Amino acid sequence: MNRNSNNDSMNATEKRELNGSILLYNGNFFRFDGKKNYTWMWIQEGMIRDAGYRDCDAGYLAMAEEAVDLKGSLVLPGFYDCHVHVVPTALDRMKLDLNGSRNFEEMGTRLREWAERYPRQSTVYACRLEISDLEEKCLPNRQVIDQFLRDYDVWIECRDFHCTILNTKALHSINIPWTIEGVEVDEFMRPTGIFRGKANALLRQKIGNSYNIQDKERAVLDLSKQLLKKGVTSIHAMEGGEGFPEQDVKLLLSCIPRLPLDVCIYFGTMELDKVKALGLTRVGDIFLDGSFTAGEAALDTSYHDRSGSGTLYYSQEEVNQFLLNCYQAGLDTSLHAVGSRAVEQALRAHEYARRETGIFNLRHRIEHAELTTKHQRRQAGAMGIIFSMQPAFEYFYGGSRGMFAERLGELWQQTNPFQDIRNAGVRICGGSDSGLTPVNPIGGIHAAVNHPVESSRVTVEEALSMFTRDAAWVGREEGYKGELEIGRVADLAVMDRNIFRTNPKGIITAEVILTMKSGAILYQDL
Repeated sequence: MNRNSNNDSMNATEKRELNGSILLYNGNFFRFDGKKNYTWMWIQEGMIRDAGYRDCDAGYLAMAEEAVDLKGSLVLPGFYDCHVHVVPTALDRMKLDLNGSRNFEEMGTRLREWAERYPRQSTVYACRLEISDLEEKCLPNRQVIDQFLRDYDVWIECRDFHCTILNTKALHSINIPWTIEGVEVDEFMRPTGIFRGKANALLRQKIGNSYNIQDKERAVLDLSKQLLKKGVTSIHAMEGGEGFPEQDVKLLLSCIPRLPLDVCIYFGTMELDKVKALGLTRVGDIFLDGSFTAGEAALDTSYHDRSGSGTLYYSQEEVNQFLLNCYQAGLDTSLHAVGSRAVEQALRAHEYARRETGIFNLRHRIEHAELTTKHQRRQAGAMGIIFSMQPAFEYFYGGSRGMFAERLGELWQQTNPFQDIRNAGVRICGGSDSGLTPVNPIGGIHAAVNHPVESSRVTVEEALSMFTRDAAWVGREEGYKGELEIGRVADLAVMDRNIFRTNPKGIITAEVILTMKSGAILYQDL
């Protein structure tokens, strides 16, 4: 290759300046729907201008400013991740990562080591604590954390975003009323240090606001470079909203011209004037319920391991009015609905808004839709409602011994039935819900193909479409992105192996060895 920037990323300015010609040859360029794969592509000014089979045109080889021999490698469209909390994910890389802690003692050891490593810091921000990984099968309260770190302010965010835990010192330093919804108290009505619901959202916003703009910008730029290594060229950013600072939307907008990938923002607010003021056309994800981990996803039945059936955060009338306003404003929407009761609320609200407005051309999403009924899937398919799903949840939480089984009992066999959803005519776009799971489309493809329930599995091509072609359609980019065809933007990911021919159980081990965005090679490890 002419460039010698192995394992490096190009910034957005450099990317725009590379308007020359690149010939990719001796490759295996995947095409959907059984079309014959190309073996070479001629790329000019960021677009796929020509492509063909067998040997490439000798004229192109002579004219190319850059020619890359792919040595038979599989080439896929550049990946989308359709559900990334960009700024929070970027900031998590600056915190103590507690993911994988097997018990309180291991968690505490990590906290102590962090304090020893950074003795000048008075506050420890930790993230991604997973209750289902803990042997105690419960959250540590402030007294547990005090045993390990008493003289530091300790803030711990759970992996699913739905709970924050403080030690006693941090508890005394915050300024929120104990009467706010979500403050857990003991038998003496004293706060335990565990915060859910509105209290958790308020604390998460405080954590986000504790970082200055410069640190946030650097973190976002660094994250974008890491995403290129996973073949990601486009993301749908879920910014603002419950538990996330609204000002992060403006910050991300200011970063976009400097980012090496495309960003589509869904603003998590119900105040539509704010969306319009920023020139955005999408709103979400608005939380209708919580998560399985926290026991707050709204089910039609009781949880297997605890009392209650979860929580709906809004009344049907409130959701109806919100969606009606969005339809009238011409905004595409995204509603967070994990359990079947929340999905039902979302579908009823869409029915109401469609009936009241007669508008059918918007592209609305339900985020997660992890537990749905057959009737709901058919209804969503008939209305053209998209399911924005995270297949990796099945990899991390699925199966007879996973968190889904702990929380839901036998209902674990009904979570994320990808094939049934497709059969009902529902379009699925794939994402990670980062930082709940890592941004890794290959991992998502692997999880969809290897679902613990065989009847819920999809083919490799169907799974790939969630992260490419269908994702492009959801973002209204189907005319120029999402497929490797002449006339499309040259976004692509080169793999170190052919995931269509490898054992399905081994898909997750596949690696991206080259990422191209708009005709510029921004990452390579050939």
